[in-house]
Amino acid sequence: MLAMSQRSSVEYGWLESVSREGFAVIEGVVSADVVAELISLTRGYLAGGIAGVLERGDEAYAMRDLLWRSPQIQQLAASPELMQITRAVLGPGAFAVRGLFFDKTPSTNWNLPWHQDLTLAVQARRNVPEFGPWTLKAGIPHVIAPASLLERMVTIRLHLDDCKSHSGPMRVLPGSHRDGKLDSANFATLTSCAKERAVDCLVGAGGLVVMRPLLVHASSSGTGPGHRRVIHLEYAAEPLPDGLEWYSADRSPGI
Repeated sequence: MLAMSQRSSVEYGWLESVSREGFAVIEGVVSADVVAELISLTRGYLAGGIAGVLERGDEAYAMRDLLWRSPQIQQLAASPELMQITRAVLGPGAFAVRGLFFDKTPSTNWNLPWHQDLTLAVQARRNVPEFGPWTLKAGIPHVIAPASLLERMVTIRLHLDDCKSHSGPMRVLPGSHRDGKLDSANFATLTSCAKERAVDCLVGAGGLVVMRPLLVHASSSGTGPGHRRVIHLEYAAEPLPDGLEWYSADRSPGI
């Protein structure tokens, strides 16, 4: 069990930043002891050969569907510290719907182009207006969601290592979440001036990046040693329409 015991995180005007800029960095939310527990936990998952682990060569670097696979991550996602933040953004009905883990190292390095987070994991495919196209990842149906739903979600990225400029940090275009789900033409226009507008999300171990899914963001390859381990948790505050169900809803952990 994770022993979460930290100060109140809802302070210093971060909520206004999430509304205006689409993101905020909140330092020191999770204690060093809990961070160490989570590093040990995720290291064990990556070494265990379980479903949902992604590899490059012979090295595991990421894991899908972490939320429902791990009771400890469920506990983390529902902790008072994180729920205080998500409820401040989404209201009292907020709940976690997906968890992912990433570990960027010199041997499992990558970069991502500018994009928005548009995909949900669901229990079964259904033909619902405005949802699609569909894909299947590790046997789990994923679907592109409408902007009206994504605007009512929030993501928390918990950093387990200090994320510095050489770590391949996430880069964001402040305020871009207010433009909705972008088509290719508008996306190209927006990102054409990305170099002047982009902000690197630098954060210490135990700190959070709170962001809206529609915020345009990217990630460069790391250029230094060490890890950039992130637990990525997505939250919503309402059920899906017309019989669609969040993948993590009413599931017992599988690890």
